[in-house]
Amino acid sequence: MSIELDQVTKRYQSLPVVNDVSLEIGDGELLVLLGPSGSGKSTLLRAIAGLVLIDHGRVSLRGRDVTAVTARDRGVGFVFQHYALFRHMSVADNI
Repeated sequence: MSIELDQVTKRYQSLPVVNDVSLEIGDGELLVLLGPSGSGKSTLLRAIAGLVLIDHGRVSLRGRDVTAVTARDRGVGFVFQHYALFRHMSVADNI
């Protein structure tokens, strides 16, 4: 899946958490987001998945602008980083 972000900005209480991020990830490419806690990594992933609305910019998946498309209709899988998995269930059951 190709992903393109064009000047994506997300603010919480007028403070930018993600500020003017632009990048392009082609099919088959891998990307690692590194940074300290609070630097906007999870917020950026949530924006790509459609779980948070961005304040500025554009998100495109497979060449289609999905900025205004609901999370359900984007076709993006998302596994939460912490506390969202049930230890008594298998990986498949958690999904």
